Amino acid sequence: MSVIATIVLNEKPEEVILFLTKNELGISFPRLDGLYNLANWAHVENNIGLLKLVKKMCDAGFIKNNGLRVVRGPNWREPAFMLEGKYTFD
Repeated sequence: MSVIATIVLNEKPEEVILFLTKNELGISFPRLDGLYNLANWAHVENNIGLLKLVKKMCDAGFIKNNGLRVVRGPNWREPAFMLEGKYTFD
């Protein structure tokens, strides 16, 4: 299992989305949807629940929707699991 798949399964979706938007490219909606679909919608009910979460995070300024992608917002913060060094990326 990949590190990303492990993170999606084990971490809160808010933290995962913060992680996925850490660089300026962010993540596309289809890719984000696909990650959670492959994880059997871990911690979110379905794609509608995921969209509601993205909207909530946009409203709070953690992320922004730039059209086709979700990117870092003005209130973005480092995910807790990154600060803890919980995962190793090779």
